Amino acid sequence: MNGSKRLRGLFTRSRSSRGAAELSVVVVAGSLVAGVLFGSGATRTAVDIADGLTWFTDGPTGEVIEVNPATGHPEARIPVGAEGDTLDIAQYAGRLIVTNRTTGQLTSFDLSSLLASGQQRISPGGATDVLHHDGVVFLLDRDRGTIANVDPVTADAIGEMWSSPTGIADAAIDGAGRIWTIDPKGLLTELRWSQGSQRFVEQDARRIDHSGARSVLVGHEHGVTVFGPEEGIVVQVGTGHELVADAIRLAGELAVPASAPADLVPVSSPGTGTVAIVGDGMVREVEVGAIGCAEPGRPEVFEGLVYVPCDGAGRVIRLTADGHRAGADIEVSDAHGDPDLVLDDGNLLINVPGAVHGAVVHADGTVSSIVRYDDSLPPAGGAAHALAPPSAPAQPLVPVGDHAPAAPAAHPAPAAPAAPQAADQPAAGGPADGAVGSGPRGGVAPSEGPGAGDHGPSGSPPPSVNPNVPQPLQAPHGVTAAELQSGSVQVTWQHAGDPAKTFTVQEEGGQTLVEVDGRERQTTVTVAPGTHRFTVTAIRPGEPYETSEPSNPVTTSGRPGPVTDIVGHVSGNPNDTTAAVTVSWRPPADNGSPVVSYTVVMTDAYGSQTQTVATTTASFTSTCTTTYCNPSPVVVQVTPTNTKGDGPARQAQLSYDGPVPPAPPAAGKQLVTAFTHSWVGRSWWGRGTTRLTLAPPSDWRSFQGTCTWTHTGNRGGEESGEVRCDATSLSVPIDTGVIRGADNGVRQHSIVFTASNGVETVQSQPFQWETRQEALCDRCF
Repeated sequence: MNGSKRLRGLFTRSRSSRGAAELSVVVVAGSLVAGVLFGSGATRTAVDIADGLTWFTDGPTGEVIEVNPATGHPEARIPVGAEGDTLDIAQYAGRLIVTNRTTGQLTSFDLSSLLASGQQRISPGGATDVLHHDGVVFLLDRDRGTIANVDPVTADAIGEMWSSPTGIADAAIDGAGRIWTIDPKGLLTELRWSQGSQRFVEQDARRIDHSGARSVLVGHEHGVTVFGPEEGIVVQVGTGHELVADAIRLAGELAVPASAPADLVPVSSPGTGTVAIVGDGMVREVEVGAIGCAEPGRPEVFEGLVYVPCDGAGRVIRLTADGHRAGADIEVSDAHGDPDLVLDDGNLLINVPGAVHGAVVHADGTVSSIVRYDDSLPPAGGAAHALAPPSAPAQPLVPVGDHAPAAPAAHPAPAAPAAPQAADQPAAGGPADGAVGSGPRGGVAPSEGPGAGDHGPSGSPPPSVNPNVPQPLQAPHGVTAAELQSGSVQVTWQHAGDPAKTFTVQEEGGQTLVEVDGRERQTTVTVAPGTHRFTVTAIRPGEPYETSEPSNPVTTSGRPGPVTDIVGHVSGNPNDTTAAVTVSWRPPADNGSPVVSYTVVMTDAYGSQTQTVATTTASFTSTCTTTYCNPSPVVVQVTPTNTKGDGPARQAQLSYDGPVPPAPPAAGKQLVTAFTHSWVGRSWWGRGTTRLTLAPPSDWRSFQGTCTWTHTGNRGGEESGEVRCDATSLSVPIDTGVIRGADNGVRQHSIVFTASNGVETVQSQPFQWETRQEALCDRCF
């Protein structure tokens, strides 16, 4: 494909954008916990907190570490996994979210106490990512193609989940908290979370041509940049200065920061040893493999420079916006993991999992060493409280424990342990599910005052509960129903108390629609278009079933049915080479969502034409090579569309309605019976007229097509003219020219008549005659 043509048509809009807002530097530093954005399994740190402290992951020990860049020393350690686990963290005001990609466990920590307040099972590996903005946390699941708003304290889902029917290749968040997703087919969608309706609202969608399943996104203050390695393209959308460009050295899995300034956007292509930098309306591709950085890792932008970790080389290189070296490389330990870059509090920190030391780059470009790991620093709560891998298969958006609904802004204090314990002696019975640590930062359990742990608000002792005795099965509560784009319904519920074995979901008073595992709190059901309410029943063997109150009513709709009664006409004409094709049909059942358009494809003997119409009729013009144009076979296909998508296509073959050309007369008939000839003036000038007497046969006389004659014998060659098919005479101009010299003056003439119906022609028998004229000469002998 021609490069300029490809770039001019790189994306098409399907509806208009509605804007974006600003993004602070600390947010753009890491709104996405992305470890597998580029399939390397490398960890990511997303930081949005100005407290002078930074958290690092340390996969070799299965811990997360709090480091003070000002002192250059670690201040806390939390065991969150087993040795060798792949960890990601997202840090913002008062909250730390740790994703263990190895075990499939997401844990939210209260940074005031270092206690876990909520957990969530996720799919192990790289399918899930955490995005956050201004205290709101979103959980992305690539395997299921979903994005959910989750409570940052409990990690439970809030409201309606958004689902992409074709999956999600990547996602990013911009300064207004708008989420941008791209699917494996290149559809870029802009979403915003509606607090009022508790659902995601699609703001914009457009097709990014030449992008695919390996495309990645980088967020900006306004909009995003799309990098498509499938064909090496770069597209900026919603930035105010949209860019479409080639980047031919981008291939394979790419490494990108979660966010960057729109005029300085880096991307690494480890497979080609290339770093591409977008800025000033162009893309600069830098072959960093030639300077000893054969496998560039995830870059970051800091103080107007691009920092690129070199995996396997133990160093970080610095590049200017135009791709030149910007100072000496930063050497780090290469005996452990690959360097990971973290932006926080006006510093760029370099974390090397497994190493004792790391580095910090200050705003003036100076580099200092920090101690990132200290064995003498005891882990918070002791290693015995490290999270164990889940025993059951991971299920997206399934809480480990049950929680009452919590507003996103409510951050309840974590429950205190029964009594302080030594670092190597966990409390009897262990902490609550998934709790890490046994007290606040100093090791003392939080308190609300004297006796707060012994009595309720009235001062009376709480009833004692034996945790070893199963409690009666409780009914599910908080059942909500929301229609998905597909027309299916997503049913979400909560459940407290001892777990159920299974849940069934049914329409109120109806049959069971689906049965799910007792760990689930959400499922999707398919129902006919209409208004529905749902109940959820908890089931545990040997006990009475417990059924919830009905959900909110939800009105569903579906894709339209097929159109019916397709009829049409194909009409030619005798005057030109076109035919008119008209078609109409009956509208389909809309299934609860009005039909907004019909796509009509007309295919004839000369090709195909497509129209999108809002009515139930369409018209086409077909062009042939002759009059009485008959372009058969003519087939039309009609596809209805509503807000849910396309309905089934239906076809019909149309018949030609005419007119048909008249039958031609018989060929080879003689139309001339006699002739007379006369000269104008003296014959030697060779100008005169031959008058032919015609007696055409009856089929020639009644022919409704066109009749013409062709005469040969004049000095100018053939001459033609039109004549009525039933004419009885014809005058033919004669011009044989002056004869000079010895010449008998005899000239031969011939005429033939042609009948045409616009499709085929026939000719009469030729008629021949001769003329004689005098010679004009001075010396004839």
